[in-house]
Amino acid sequence: MKTTIMTEGMHCNGCETRMVNALSQIEDIKGAKADAKSGKVVIKHTHEATVDEAKRLIADIGFEVKA
Repeated sequence: MKTTIMTEGMHCNGCETRMVNALSQIEDIKGAKADAKSGKVVIKHTHEATVDEAKRLIADIGFEVKA
């Protein structure tokens, strides 16, 4: 599955890297891409419950989840 999560708070490539590195620690996430300009984070995963886990992690590392 592929899911797009809208966020706020990413401002640069460093933020994108921080986001991707954090998400890659979740076992079910097979790939992640973050775009600071649009605020989009796209994750590839196999279980729907992973989306909620990813959203919690995004908030935990200091970014706001919009959708």
